[in-house]
Amino acid sequence: SSDVCSSDLAGMPESSGNTAFADVPADSYYAAAVAWAAENGITNGTGGGCFSPDDLCTRAQIVTFLWRYEGKPAPSSTRNPFADVNTGSYYGSAVLWAVEHGITNGMSATEFCPENTCTRAQVVTFLYRDIVNQ
Repeated sequence: SSDVCSSDLAGMPESSGNTAFADVPADSYYAAAVAWAAENGITNGTGGGCFSPDDLCTRAQIVTFLWRYEGKPAPSSTRNPFADVNTGSYYGSAVLWAVEHGITNGMSATEFCPENTCTRAQVVTFLYRDIVNQ
């Protein structure tokens, strides 16, 4: 177990504050966070120049955010336990990495359910497991 405190993580890094997303108002409480995530390759938005700040996140998106934050590490195995995860999809390597690092076990032994939305409990569990398993 790691003894990581919040100041050891990304903290509140500076960003340009300018997002390339038409749907992120510069004066919104999340503008700097979205700009930082875009500048660091954590998000590419949802297409068409949008971030979609009011949309719910899917399990695939959350795991992909974490994987990109960690620098897109290659999973050491290509073994895919999930019938519903195409390893060639944008989230394929992220899911394999997350399983390998104990961040997720899927919704069952054979399903990750990438398009299911994440509950707040699932998001904080993914975050916690990522931090503890560093």
